[in-house]
Amino acid sequence: MFHRARIYGAAPTATAASRHNATVRLELYDALSPEVAPIWRALEGSTSSYFLRWPWVENWLACLPRAALPKLAVVVRDGSPVSAAFVGQRALLRRASRAWFLNTTGIDRFDNLVIEHNAAVGGELGDLIEALPGSCDELVVPLADAVPRVPPAFHVRVDREVASYYVDLALVRAHGYEALIGRSTRTQLRRAQRRAGTLALDIPNDVAGALACYDELVAHHQRRWRARGQPGAFADPWFDRFHRRLITRRFAHGEIQLARVHAGGATLGCLYNFVCAGRVLFYQSGIPAPAHAHDKPGYLCHARLIEHSAREGHAIYDLLGGDARYKGSLATAATRLVTFRVQRRRPQFAIEAALSRALRSWRDRSSS
Repeated sequence: MFHRARIYGAAPTATAASRHNATVRLELYDALSPEVAPIWRALEGSTSSYFLRWPWVENWLACLPRAALPKLAVVVRDGSPVSAAFVGQRALLRRASRAWFLNTTGIDRFDNLVIEHNAAVGGELGDLIEALPGSCDELVVPLADAVPRVPPAFHVRVDREVASYYVDLALVRAHGYEALIGRSTRTQLRRAQRRAGTLALDIPNDVAGALACYDELVAHHQRRWRARGQPGAFADPWFDRFHRRLITRRFAHGEIQLARVHAGGATLGCLYNFVCAGRVLFYQSGIPAPAHAHDKPGYLCHARLIEHSAREGHAIYDLLGGDARYKGSLATAATRLVTFRVQRRRPQFAIEAALSRALRSWRDRSSS
């Protein structure tokens, strides 16, 4: 039996009251409650983050084991939902914290999906922060576009910042892709093109073809990572099941782009992208190891997909977060993604921050 888990405080916080002059409360729902899908779909609007759209979210909830399911936290103002996010709830014993994790579970195995452009749907993340109950010590927010303003009772601790590179496809249509990239990258692409010969781009047009391309991508990806002594992203059967279900259910809706680039009968690489609100989001790849350092198969695959995406009329080719050199070389611009924690002003966090500062200071002195 599904049920609403809890309703927090009918009275608004002072900040919320002054801003909205309204009654604000936080409601928590079980993830599989029948109310969840209508609330989320009503609030998701035109978000350009595929990871916040209901098809991705539904697939995530359906694949997670019940013990790992998050709650849906809904900010309600004057009786109407205005903002929502899923929150995993975990006790972090190392710093004696009762933590909530935004649109993630707080369990590494399941959070290896790595969602980006993370946010609350329907409103500002600040609405959710203001409504957090006293039983939540901190809210962990991975890979958001920006750090929000927080009420005085909280502070923000930034854990990580990474570049988020992208290609402006309007510029590609106007000037051609090669004209937009650096001289060195352009030279490498042209040399790799000559070495590869005539390139062909295959984009499946049905689910069977998409899954066949996905299978080839996984094989190349796993072989490459195992050669480095690493398990590879698809080693976990749960991760693989998630993506097979997503492709099977959503390919026909135009949300999934799988592509194979080949030359002379040999695969140069396979790419797995999402398509949402004019953005093509590069998610994973399977690139066979090149025979020579000048071959650059990954560069060639992305260049073909960038040009294809421009012809299709999309606005952005998003390489997603990461400071990998190839992303910077292929991109025309970049923003930043931030992983941070919104923490109540409590002693354990002050002690943790002081210890971190002391450790950084010691490392700086040791390296000088």
